[in-house]
Amino acid sequence: MLKKDLLVRQFEEMGKVLAALLSFKRNKEWDLFEKELGEAVKRYTPLEIGAVEDMESEEFEKQIIVDDKTNFEQKKILATLLFEKMNFYLSQGRNNEYTRLKEKCLRLYEYLANDLTENEYNLDIHYKLRVLREDDQG
Repeated sequence: MLKKDLLVRQFEEMGKVLAALLSFKRNKEWDLFEKELGEAVKRYTPLEIGAVEDMESEEFEKQIIVDDKTNFEQKKILATLLFEKMNFYLSQGRNNEYTRLKEKCLRLYEYLANDLTENEYNLDIHYKLRVLREDDQG
């Protein structure tokens, strides 16, 4: 019961973070957007956004996908935040950063989709995975 309460509280807090990020994005308050996103990654995962962005593909695979320092829920949170940061780069015309982060997002969402059981279909994961794949084909 305590674990369920903790997860519910964490999801509520994460919803507030996403609402703040969307507000900052809508108001084009980019410094606040980046600061809040970085703090959220630190708060909900054992990682830092800059370190994750700087990782090469193989290192990202080992330290994020394969390593069990981050649990499944933390990986979902990280994927959501990386997806937001990726779209931030796209809106800023920072194509190199966008492309690097998109590759990581795609890999992480593929892992999340493949790790779900039949009873755990997650619309958000499958939607974002489809968006990432379609962008590759378009």
